Amino acid sequence: MANRSDPRSALVDDDAAFAEGAITLWANLLTLIGTHLRESGTPRQEVLDMLTMLHETNEETIRSPRARAVASRHLMSVYRALGEA
Repeated sequence: MANRSDPRSALVDDDAAFAEGAITLWANLLTLIGTHLRESGTPRQEVLDMLTMLHETNEETIRSPRARAVASRHLMSVYRALGEA
């Protein structure tokens, strides 16, 4: 574990917090877009297929294992919310 008094540790934490914040924003935007698509008449399965494709793309393109895992959890939450809506 990194020493909390080490300034480099604070930078890593700031970078991680920034990345997680960006992923949360991204997930919220996906929820809004997905909700709008559903309300506009796009079939549920089509929206869910889009989310699945996005997940597969994330798995192949996000280099950080931690960011990939966080994105996956958020995307699964969006998937479940839109799947139940």
